[in-house]
Amino acid sequence: MSKIIVNRIKSYLDKTFKDKIDLSDLVKVSDDDKQKNFLSRALAAYSLTIVAGTSILDAAIAVTDGFEDNGIDAIFLDRQSRNLWLVQSKFIENGAGGIDNGDVEKFTKGVKKLIDADFSRFNEKVKSKQEEIIEALYDASVKIQIIIAYTGKALSSHNKASINDLVIEHNDTEEILFFNDFNIDKAYKGLETGVGFAPINEDILISNWGHIEEPLKSYYGQINGTDLGILWEKYGRKLFTENIRNFLGMSSVNDEIVKTIKTEPDNFTYFNNGITILCNSIKKKPIGGSDKTIGAFTCNGISVVNGAQTLGSIGSLSATNPNELGKIKVLVKFISLEDSPAGFGQRITIATNTQNKVEKKDFVSLDGEQARIKLELKLENIDYHYKRTDEKVLSDDNNYLLEEVAFSLASLWENVDYSTLVKKESGRLWEDVTKPPYTDLFNPNISAQKIMKAVKIYRYVSNKMNELSLSAEGREKSIYRYGNSFVSHIIFCKMPREILADTNTGFDQFYKNDLPGLAEKYIQALHEKIEDEYPDSMIVYVLRNYTKCRDLKSSIK
Repeated sequence: MSKIIVNRIKSYLDKTFKDKIDLSDLVKVSDDDKQKNFLSRALAAYSLTIVAGTSILDAAIAVTDGFEDNGIDAIFLDRQSRNLWLVQSKFIENGAGGIDNGDVEKFTKGVKKLIDADFSRFNEKVKSKQEEIIEALYDASVKIQIIIAYTGKALSSHNKASINDLVIEHNDTEEILFFNDFNIDKAYKGLETGVGFAPINEDILISNWGHIEEPLKSYYGQINGTDLGILWEKYGRKLFTENIRNFLGMSSVNDEIVKTIKTEPDNFTYFNNGITILCNSIKKKPIGGSDKTIGAFTCNGISVVNGAQTLGSIGSLSATNPNELGKIKVLVKFISLEDSPAGFGQRITIATNTQNKVEKKDFVSLDGEQARIKLELKLENIDYHYKRTDEKVLSDDNNYLLEEVAFSLASLWENVDYSTLVKKESGRLWEDVTKPPYTDLFNPNISAQKIMKAVKIYRYVSNKMNELSLSAEGREKSIYRYGNSFVSHIIFCKMPREILADTNTGFDQFYKNDLPGLAEKYIQALHEKIEDEYPDSMIVYVLRNYTKCRDLKSSIK
């Protein structure tokens, strides 16, 4: 399994960073060695896009790997978040090995040299970043983040000891240096979540706070609206990485939240359900002692799992009405996942959302098959959008939506009932992710290639029937508007099934030469059969009736 994952990561690195990583210093090496160096450098850049949230271009420019790099393969200064990122990377082909401790020791010594502003034995790539490194070192608010990026499972005890010694040495009076373990699991997770998945670490002020120590550490209390507005401005939708929904923008619910902020700020605490936040760890700062009036907390790995609409609505006012936010207090619950059982964070996400206005479709985002499909499609340069958001995404060759994928797979299903369900009650396709029809459509046997082929056929039929509807009237127009799923289903039944196989290379020829004729034939057949058998029935009800659609299919076949 590790080899498969490594190959998927390799494929992404090749597609994403090809011709973006500087390899000009590798003139006298073999093609194999050049590829190995490229993968190591690309992995360093990739880790920055995921952990630091940099753009692909900035990450590529950040690469410093080469002779006399002193173990430092990438350097990036993020002035906005005030973090200096230093990376060491190693691409491990089998996904099972580790990093030689000599390389880790070399890296820790290189980090020390940079912290000491000693550039005498570094290559030109590092020296070209000298000014920004010095800028970071002289800014007391800048933190130093070190990343070990590798396609292995875990660091050895010797690796960890070397890194821990470095961290302890530089954090004796104040925490300024932090370690990020970017292993194969996090690299693979990054393929799903994409650029911008950076761990959010913040110091939070909570008033009137309380705490629970067991079984999991958690803190609760109130946060000033202004502080939440600042948090939103800094991270935006990155705060909702683990939530089943993103911020949905202005809606009836969110309009009411904004209205309460503006007209009844004193009542906001009582009217609003508050926010639930998961953290990898929570630590109370000594300041304030045991005084419950106000407390300062260091929260690492922040993710808002409930209250996205509350926080997003507050954020929408941070730029235009910042004074309004200072008048409200928001109930917030922080839960630490330290020592929690596997999957407990997901259980909290589900439990805290089932009491709010959540659509059944939102829970699809918790199904692991959706994550798999997303990353497989991403490797084909297709972004798959299965989480609800207010951002307008138009479906095209590079963007697939959950609905059209589900409708395409429903039409592909051998029984006509699922394509009928698309028109009758499409929400039932994802009503329960643990049983059919959902599990018939989304399961380990559904590959990215099959989805791509199904979507292309479904889109072709839909677009063709939409075009025909523009010049049609009456019942004919209704057939074109409501019959796309049925016609797609008939085509899927009639076409050679082997064309849908991942290894089949004849799809493009079928799509170009055969599909247009099949579409024309069965669109016309549907029109004739409906008029022959159900001349007095409303078209929309015919195409939403299981029995009538079964009979139509039988007649056409």
